[in-house]
Amino acid sequence: MKKLTAMLMVLVLLTLPFAGAETATPSLILSSANPLPEIYERVSPSVVSVVLTTTVWDAATDSVKTTEQGGASAVCVNGDGYFLTNYHVVKEADEMEIRLADDTAYEAYTVGFDEATDVAVIRVEEKTDIRPVTIGKSSGLRVGDLICTIGTPVNERGMYNTLTAGYVSGLNREDADPESTRAIGLIQIDAPINPGNSGGALLNAKGELVGIPFMKYMGYAGRTESGEEFVAYDGLAFAIPIDVAWPIAESIIKTGVYNRPRFGVSVQAIDGPEEMLKNFPPAGLQVAEVEKNGSGAKAGLRAGDVITHVNGARIYDFREYTKIIDKLPAGTSFEITVARYNDEKGEKLRKPIEVKLTVTLEMID
Repeated sequence: MKKLTAMLMVLVLLTLPFAGAETATPSLILSSANPLPEIYERVSPSVVSVVLTTTVWDAATDSVKTTEQGGASAVCVNGDGYFLTNYHVVKEADEMEIRLADDTAYEAYTVGFDEATDVAVIRVEEKTDIRPVTIGKSSGLRVGDLICTIGTPVNERGMYNTLTAGYVSGLNREDADPESTRAIGLIQIDAPINPGNSGGALLNAKGELVGIPFMKYMGYAGRTESGEEFVAYDGLAFAIPIDVAWPIAESIIKTGVYNRPRFGVSVQAIDGPEEMLKNFPPAGLQVAEVEKNGSGAKAGLRAGDVITHVNGARIYDFREYTKIIDKLPAGTSFEITVARYNDEKGEKLRKPIEVKLTVTLEMID
């Protein structure tokens, strides 16, 4: 493999402040029945700009100073003032407001979020005329389908609700976000998106919400050792599927929180050999803590056990574990294989043993 030099890959969460480069606009071949203008006119009023602010004490002027931290986008999904956006948009906001094209602003607050999937719901309690978008199904998408995005990149006043369009470039990109602890199965698109698009709308050809744009790859030109020029990462953008985001949002709107099924253990990935050795635990997920009366404790899991298989599949890290677990509903029983090095008193066994346990997922607050 050729060694590449002077090359930078940047994984960008699409929230202002902006730092990066533009991407090339794809060439679209559309029929005379172009759906994009009608989609924009119908859906654009449902997409708003989110402006984050922070308040600090200025000792020099003996006054309180409020500054804008940055911005992103959000989509109205409920007539009672609920908006869907990304968790990374709101996680550090002291205060926030939503703004419309005419610069009308409404104070907003975070209702709830799921950090693992980067989904959050914010709300405006003041009555508005903003209508909710139509929720679609990302499961119906195919590679090559026409899609478009609506959001506010770069500057909320200058570029409010920019429309970009492209195609679905790939589906179920589970490893596209190396910083995520869960394998979400992202939608890959070639529509140009930029910082500020986070939390906006990814729409299908019917104008239905099918995803939340939140991340892109960016790079710059460089040379190989032989002097050949290259350009990296053009048109690689990703969105959270609405089939992932909407059940989370619905739960937050109804209850204020989202809890996923689990079996009451905390784990950490460890390196090791493929198979268990007497003095060296195998690679896998080591159980750090078992919650009392949780389903993990009921199944017989112990602190120190190393989970090596889930339903017969070899796992090495938390993402591989969640790829399997996240697809199972509450009440589902599944089998785990553990390498056990300690007895029930926590004392080391003379010889480690392999144990198969049946665990049931439960809803645990």
